[in-house]
Amino acid sequence: MNLFVVGWSDAGPVPAAAASEAIDRLLSRLPFLTDEPRRSWSAPSGAAAAAWVSHGESLVGTVSYAAVELERLALWSGRPVLWTSDGHADGRAALDPTLYLRSSSEWAHRLDGRSTAVSYDDAERRLTVFSDPMGAYPVFLTEAGDVTWVSNNAELLRPLSGTAEIDTGVLAALLGGGWSLSGNPLWKSVRRTARGTVLSLRPGRRGTRELLGVADIVAMTGRPLDVEGASATLVANAAALADWPGRPNVVPTTAGRDSRLVLAAALAAGFEFTTVTGGSEDDPDVVIGGLIAQAAGCPHGRLGADPHGSMFSDWRRAAELVALEAAGTATLADAAGFPHGPREGPLALWHSGQGGEIARGYYGRVGGRTRAALVGSLYKTFVGRRPGRLELLSVEGSRLVRAELAAFVDEVMDAGAVAHDVGDLFYVLRRMGTWAGPTHGSVEWVRDTTSPLWSSRMLAHELAGTHGERARETFHLRLLERLAPQLVDLPLQGGQPWAAHQSETARRARRAAVLAGKAGREARSRLAPRLAGLPTRLRRGAFTGTPEPAASGPRAAASPGDRHDPFTAMRDDLRELVFSERDHPAWPLLDADRVRSLLERDPSTLDAMSQAYTWRLATVFGNPRVATTEQPHED
Repeated sequence: MNLFVVGWSDAGPVPAAAASEAIDRLLSRLPFLTDEPRRSWSAPSGAAAAAWVSHGESLVGTVSYAAVELERLALWSGRPVLWTSDGHADGRAALDPTLYLRSSSEWAHRLDGRSTAVSYDDAERRLTVFSDPMGAYPVFLTEAGDVTWVSNNAELLRPLSGTAEIDTGVLAALLGGGWSLSGNPLWKSVRRTARGTVLSLRPGRRGTRELLGVADIVAMTGRPLDVEGASATLVANAAALADWPGRPNVVPTTAGRDSRLVLAAALAAGFEFTTVTGGSEDDPDVVIGGLIAQAAGCPHGRLGADPHGSMFSDWRRAAELVALEAAGTATLADAAGFPHGPREGPLALWHSGQGGEIARGYYGRVGGRTRAALVGSLYKTFVGRRPGRLELLSVEGSRLVRAELAAFVDEVMDAGAVAHDVGDLFYVLRRMGTWAGPTHGSVEWVRDTTSPLWSSRMLAHELAGTHGERARETFHLRLLERLAPQLVDLPLQGGQPWAAHQSETARRARRAAVLAGKAGREARSRLAPRLAGLPTRLRRGAFTGTPEPAASGPRAAASPGDRHDPFTAMRDDLRELVFSERDHPAWPLLDADRVRSLLERDPSTLDAMSQAYTWRLATVFGNPRVATTEQPHED
């Protein structure tokens, strides 16, 4: 990782000390990069200044994140891959910082992977900022007087901006759906650069070059599936991502489809790796992950607990870390694996299956014949609404979220999208880049998460076929049959068969049964207190439905509802905090009755989404930087 901040101005000298102070201010509150040397640079003209600190040789090998000359500077971070014109993926060339000293026209359109690069040339007074085509690596900027500041950490920029005014649209999305739909952080003064662009700043000129537009992505939908081409591209991408000298490769295996396909690509690529799964010994992911690794002939282990703590051992510290790392673009609901302290080197390259959902019609339930209907459907999906469960948002909070969703629907429909593809496009453009991107950033302190399936070169393959074919998971099945047929018939999550092997009627019936079971469990849990005094025979007949699966992981350490259960302890602490902060800026966006009902319910009755609602509240109310005023905070 390379934490950086760069300042640029065409009106006067950039205060170089401010860049170094911003780095020091952030790291004084984080347990990472504490022993690494701070670096700084200033242009001879004074028009630019930078500061950075990165993982050293013992953690990431001999790779350098900076190319420093008297009049030129280039900084990069992440795990980039450079594609050649003949379809070859080069994992080594993209690690050379001198690449980014060249004109962006030579490399930006060929760069893939979760990465960013910033360069400056004093001869032209030009600052160049690259944002990857998939939006996997967030980059932020703020204006402070005559200076434009750029960084890969939004919280670092907030004090430089001189204001802490909150973006209520971001806050509403965070509370309602769990992430910032726009990708912007909580702070109005700090904005995220646009996905897939090269931003160029020169005296009197500011330009943005688009690398992969929305219309380009929309045009990818519906093409015939090219199994051979998709397989070759996936294997080449996985091989390049793994090609970082001195760093071990890890392929997490679970009961899901996406990680299995990445494992198949890793096997075909032929690089050395181990497999690992998080969870308890009897967790289905661990059991099936082990079976998959065994069938592949790979070493397998279970992911251990963070020795520095977790969201379950200290939720307030976890909320502070998420605030410092993500600045309101991620929540504790997704933070079970976020690190609370450093790791010994060398740091792993973690080849996840994230992004494979694009090819599986993950948001297939989104639908509607009109734009208004699509917005309504997206809203229900985003906030997790279903019979018996309502989101926590107030009328105003809901309005802000719906406005963001309406803008998205207009954007893709104006670009030529058809209604049944809107859900998949939402996953590409508003789920992956603005949800997965920030969460990957929160673990970048201890590993680089790569996603062979989340790639600008894979995207056309994943959006191929009809929406129905994507929902039937045809892409995953056909590629797995080609790359690692021995993995096809091993158990899948929940014991479900491959959707492509089911008839449409059977698939719909199975989906309906799952939804009915969820609704029944939610209704039972809400009415449990009222039914407690009834005879057993009446309680038993009150509702029917699929039993709730046994809890696993940290939530199973004690009986749910027990004060010693980590979730219950957090909930009790949070409830007291939430109702003591009556002037908190979140309250106008929340329905107070629903919040009270959620926080007063027996924790053992909460389904996974209701627990997520609780963790979102913990993220916002546990963030010490979300003040009750719009004045800058003291650090």
